[in-house]
Amino acid sequence: MRLAIQNLKKHKKQYVSFGIMLFIAAFIINIALVLNSQSSDAYDKQFEKLNTADINILIPLAQDDDNLLNEIDNLKGVTLTERHEGLYSKATIHNFAGTNFEMNTVFYRITDKRDINLLNVSNTVKNSKGTIYIPEYVSKLGGFSVGDTITYSIGKQDYSFSVGGTVSEMEYGNYGTNLIGAYLPKKAYKTLASRHRSNLVAEYSVKLKNNANLDTVKKRISSLISDKKITLLTINNRKTTKQARSMISNLLIAIFVAIAFIIFLISLFLSSFRIRNHIENELINMGVLKATGYTSSNIIMSEIIPYILTAAFASIAGTLISYTVLPSIADFLATQSGFSFRPIFDWSAILLSTGTTITVTGICTYFCARKIRRLEPINAIRGIDYKRTTKNHFPLATSKFSVKFSLILKQIFASLGQNILLFILTFGIMTLLAFSGTLLYNVNFKSDNFLKTISDEMPSAIFTVSTQDDLRQLKSTLQNDDKVKEVLGYTSVSLNYANGAITSFVSEDFSRVNNNIVYQGKNPVKSDEIAVGSALSKQYKIGSKVKITNDDRSYNYTVTGYIQSINNQGIVCELTDAGYQKISKMTPKSLNVYLKKGATAKNLIKKYKKKFPNMTSTNYEQLLANSSKMYAGIVSSVTVIIFIIAALVILLVMYIIINALIITRKREFGIYKALGWSNRQLILQLAFSFTPIISIAAIFSAIIDLSLVPIMNNAVWGMLGANKNHFEVSLAVLLAFAFILICISFIVSVVLARPIRKINPYSLLKE
Repeated sequence: MRLAIQNLKKHKKQYVSFGIMLFIAAFIINIALVLNSQSSDAYDKQFEKLNTADINILIPLAQDDDNLLNEIDNLKGVTLTERHEGLYSKATIHNFAGTNFEMNTVFYRITDKRDINLLNVSNTVKNSKGTIYIPEYVSKLGGFSVGDTITYSIGKQDYSFSVGGTVSEMEYGNYGTNLIGAYLPKKAYKTLASRHRSNLVAEYSVKLKNNANLDTVKKRISSLISDKKITLLTINNRKTTKQARSMISNLLIAIFVAIAFIIFLISLFLSSFRIRNHIENELINMGVLKATGYTSSNIIMSEIIPYILTAAFASIAGTLISYTVLPSIADFLATQSGFSFRPIFDWSAILLSTGTTITVTGICTYFCARKIRRLEPINAIRGIDYKRTTKNHFPLATSKFSVKFSLILKQIFASLGQNILLFILTFGIMTLLAFSGTLLYNVNFKSDNFLKTISDEMPSAIFTVSTQDDLRQLKSTLQNDDKVKEVLGYTSVSLNYANGAITSFVSEDFSRVNNNIVYQGKNPVKSDEIAVGSALSKQYKIGSKVKITNDDRSYNYTVTGYIQSINNQGIVCELTDAGYQKISKMTPKSLNVYLKKGATAKNLIKKYKKKFPNMTSTNYEQLLANSSKMYAGIVSSVTVIIFIIAALVILLVMYIIINALIITRKREFGIYKALGWSNRQLILQLAFSFTPIISIAAIFSAIIDLSLVPIMNNAVWGMLGANKNHFEVSLAVLLAFAFILICISFIVSVVLARPIRKINPYSLLKE
């Protein structure tokens, strides 16, 4: 133990640099572990606390059956069923994060007695007819506080309310389920219901037995509803709801784990390099120790213990300090998920991160230090390692190159292990920078690529009218507008298939869409064709038939392709206008408007509101801008953090390598100084000796990353349900990052090589 303490004191700066890297890795990995375990556990606890239903269905109130409640309750696997009335409609919230945002909304009476789907209401305003209680998601993301006025538009009618409080509930949470709730006092609900009787629905909330299979019971309920010829408007379950609400959290966890893993690997490479270098430098001392009675195990432990102590201290400190930022991360995730939780100390996460770090560090350092066993005391005292041979690369006496260039080449070829380490580390750091840089490029500078990946269709504005005559007149006027590039009949409607509700995109011509979301096969062209979402891809193969129902009309369509929709969890389909007419008496009355460069949706809407006062509009351009702004901030923050980490890693790596080289080559540098070399020449010579290998690794990584980064992007976005992403991987951007990495490495090398100035040839001669 005394030898270990001596090593720790003698090389404390290098152990500190090693500890900083492990601190960063432990800091990040503990955040990922806590988010992964606590957010999921807190979600499940809140789910149980509010006695949330496992399955929720909506059917038209006019089609409700008096016996349906008992029939669902008697299904195998069902333990409790509860019925509530609601009003289900597309409702536009005005000034939601600066624009009008249309969402499928279910309005409930907040005064109804509930045993299932309980509501946790923060009420600071007295109930009145003009009060509404909104979900956390609408409050935080939309920017509505208690006491603010919020306006909903249903059809042509506007309804303004005062926000009486926020509702924490686990039935919907956020709009990832394609549904959101709103809660009204009894009088306000009665007024709304009297004006929109056709939108009234019956909601059945179902709790399952612990051993019941969710999918099996869901199919039984769907079959029961179908057999009764009742339209199933929506069917949600706990599994898909949780996936939708945890989407961003899971993405962040994946990124955190990847970064922590890379940093941890770099730390292990550095410890390996440091131990091997230390054995070479302390060969004589180790021989003396063996000759005086110290065993190989004693000396090996003196090498391992400082790393284990450093790993223990750094990992414990990193995990503990990570709790200072976890509340902020949890608050950010609450905005996306509509669910709040407070991170607490998680001893299992702390033990896992610290235990893994210490164990892996101990094992790796042991395998690096075990070569000490083969050292023979006599040879070691003489400074001889019989398994190590050296070669004089590019001897100055016979080299055809200049002295300066020959010295650089000598350094490169004489330190093969060091250069392999540098190559691997540079390649890893460059890959990390390439991934984050590509993300930054596509979110902040080429935002359309990002928005096309996470969105469905992307018009500038959406106009909706009430009659076909108005539609024809509006379309004709828009087509003659010199600021309009394209006008396309396009709408989304709620239909049904075998397993429940499905969102359908209906268009007159999918070849004219701005964002083709087909990732396999093709869009429907004929009236009997359909493209289905990724959630249906296993059940319905291309070429097979799928039955789609709307009210009392059904048709079997032929599947032509698969489409993606992150917002709808892949439960979507595409139909042509003619195809939709086979199951609907109504014709779509919405137009997607695409503007030319320089025109704005805000001005267009203002202009056409005057011409068509009964028209409703959505400023989709503003919605996309808000989404882009929110995600751009997140990505910018993540990228800045990655850059800081990369720069810090480079600093620590180069410090350990350069410090070891200066110690090893101290006499050599003294001789060069005695021969007339200046400090500046020696510093630059040492810095330039790293440049070739770092440059080769960075450029090689940039070229490889052209193929590697798309694979990483597909893996990350595939987790969110995006089977097709539009991200561009630019060689110019990658080479720019490679150049920045090379420059940073060179500058850091020059700064860290400055201790060469302290080497005194006279002092070395005295030694």
